[in-house]
Amino acid sequence: MNAIYNLFKKDFLLIKKYLLPIIGFIMVAPIFISYRTPAFQQNGNILYSMLVLMITFMVYHAISMEEMKQKGEIYLRITPMSINKVVMAKYVLVTFIFIVTTALFLILSHLPVVPVGKVDIKNILLFFAVIEIFFGIYIPMTFKLGYVKLQMISAGIIFISPFVISLITKYLGSDIPLIATIENSSIWMVAMLSLLITGASISLGIMASNKSIKNKEY
Repeated sequence: MNAIYNLFKKDFLLIKKYLLPIIGFIMVAPIFISYRTPAFQQNGNILYSMLVLMITFMVYHAISMEEMKQKGEIYLRITPMSINKVVMAKYVLVTFIFIVTTALFLILSHLPVVPVGKVDIKNILLFFAVIEIFFGIYIPMTFKLGYVKLQMISAGIIFISPFVISLITKYLGSDIPLIATIENSSIWMVAMLSLLITGASISLGIMASNKSIKNKEY
């Protein structure tokens, strides 16, 4: 655990100069968007989903780019740390960013003077699984293709994700069988489902990342 913590700490040291602007953005962006889009003041689920995906992805990508500039991936390969720990630290990072973003959004949503809609706990659990599925695919891709080759894909994801989430929620919503089932399930059942999906995504992501790192030439 000490090695994973040090790797986790290393990631945040790489972007320490960006931390305050990122926190400021998390606090200000929902308020600004809610003022411009009054519909979000009644239901914060869409706004929350957009914010947490964008922030988690942007922070991870910023760290990845800084690590590339410092040739961190090469240095990690020559350390005595196992590849498993290096990859696991990435998933710990993603989970931590998700938790912090969620906590800040919940604080905002409970302030009476801030027009940010409430978010349902089931949606938080569901989107946690979605985030882990996404990074279960994206993290192995970064190890296989490199951060530079994924820049265009990354920019596209950041740009279109708010529109995709909004359209899916607006035009499909509870008509999707899976969403309808989740809405009718208990919180504990949704939590267990989320943990199972998360565990499977991380396990598969670690195996795929290990394979990519071992076969990669520097």
